[in-house]
Amino acid sequence: MAEKSKFSITQRAITSPAGLNRTKQLPFETSEAVVKPTRQVIPEDVETTTEEKLFPPNELYITMKLPPEVAILHIYQDGEDEYFVWGGNAVTPLRQTQPNKPPDFSLGSLVREKVIPEDIQDTLSWFSHINRKIRIWLKELRRKFSERLCLVIADHTNFEIPWEMVELSPYKEPYQYIGALITTVRWRKVIDDDDQDLMLNFQADECRGSAIAYVLDTELKGVGPELNILERLQAAIYRSSTHNIKAFHNRLQQNDSSCGFVYISSHGTFSKKLHEIAIGSLDKKEQQLKLLALRQCSLNLFQSSRSIVFINACHSSRQEAASFIPRGYCVGFVELFLAKGARGVIGTLGAVGDDHAAKFAHDLIQESLRSPKLSVAALLRELRFRVVKNLPEQPTTQDLLPFIYTFMYVYYGNPMTVLRLTPSGGKPYV
Repeated sequence: MAEKSKFSITQRAITSPAGLNRTKQLPFETSEAVVKPTRQVIPEDVETTTEEKLFPPNELYITMKLPPEVAILHIYQDGEDEYFVWGGNAVTPLRQTQPNKPPDFSLGSLVREKVIPEDIQDTLSWFSHINRKIRIWLKELRRKFSERLCLVIADHTNFEIPWEMVELSPYKEPYQYIGALITTVRWRKVIDDDDQDLMLNFQADECRGSAIAYVLDTELKGVGPELNILERLQAAIYRSSTHNIKAFHNRLQQNDSSCGFVYISSHGTFSKKLHEIAIGSLDKKEQQLKLLALRQCSLNLFQSSRSIVFINACHSSRQEAASFIPRGYCVGFVELFLAKGARGVIGTLGAVGDDHAAKFAHDLIQESLRSPKLSVAALLRELRFRVVKNLPEQPTTQDLLPFIYTFMYVYYGNPMTVLRLTPSGGKPYV
C-alpha cells in the first residue's frame, strides 16, 4: 500500500476557529404518471404510526402509508451524548437498540482534522461490524425486496453519523456500502413558513423544468465540467465573474413555475454560530448568502416551482442544533430550502475537493439526462455504486478520496421524485 498521506486536494473549504468553509444499476424507478406532491399536515385525531407495536409513539413527520419496500431507520438522541436506533417497514421490525455513545467520525470533522482516508475507511468498517442488528435487518430486507428496497434515514441527532457508509458485511464481503446498494434518502423535522410540519410522502413525482445556477468561478478551481453541462441545458447561469450574488438572490425571490432545478456552486461556511452559516464567496462577505438572512426572504421561486436544489458547497447539508432551539430540531440550508418549498435538497456532509465537486455535479446531471426514469435518490446511489466498484483491493489515499467525497453527498426528499431537466424554453432531453 502506498504511503498514507494527508488530504492534499484543494477543497471548497478551509478551517478557521470560528467555523468551517467550503473551499450495477439498481433502478428505483417511477412510472410516467405523475401525482403532484402535497404538503400534508398531521391531523390531531390521526395516529402518526401504523404499527404501535413496531414504532414507539413519536411525531414522525413521514406519511405512514408506506409501500412495503420502504423501510425507515430512526436515530434518536438519548441525553446529551448517547443515541439509540429503531425502525422497520410494514413487516420487518428493527427493535430499539440500547443507548450508545456516538462515534467520533463526522465526515466534516474528519476532513477538517486531516484524518487520512485509509483510517476513515477502517473506522467505518469497525463501526459497521459492531452494529450487527442494523446490518442483519437490512440484509433481510434486501433478500425480500432486492433492488426495490428504499431506506429512509431519519436522523434526529446532531452527531453526523455517515449512515450511507455503513457496510452490510464489512469483513466477510467488503465494500457492500448501504448508500451504494440501497436507494437512500434522509429526513428530519422541518417547520415550513406556514407553521406546518413538512411531511415526507411516497408517491410517483416528476420535477420538470429548466435550470438556474450560481457558480463562483472567480474562486473555485476546476468548474469547467459543471459549467459545460449547465450550458448544454441552456441554464440561466449567474457567474461571480459577471454577476453579483444579489442578482441570483433576487431571482430566487421571483415567481417562476418553469424552474425545475436550482444549482449553487460556491464555498460554504458552517459554524455553531447561526449568523456565520453562509454560502458564497470565501473572502467577500457582501458576496455571501447567509442562512438567517435568507430565512427572512420569501424565496417565491420555490413556492411556485417546487424545484430540486443542489447546494454544491462544503458542509451544505450539515445542520446545527443551537442551545436555544427545541431539542431534536436542527437548522441549516437543507432545512431552509425545504421549508421555503423545495421538493428536495442535495447537499454535502463536509468539505469536498473543488475538482471532485465539479465532476460530481457534471456526472449527476448527465446521468439524470441519460436515465430519466431514475429518481434523484437512485441517481446518487448509482454514482456511489460506480465509485465503490472502481476501488482496488488495496486502495491508496488517491483511490479513497473520490470514494469519501462521493459519499458526502446526501439527499433529503421523496425517494420517488425524478428530475426531468429541459433547456430554457425547450423540450426535455430524451
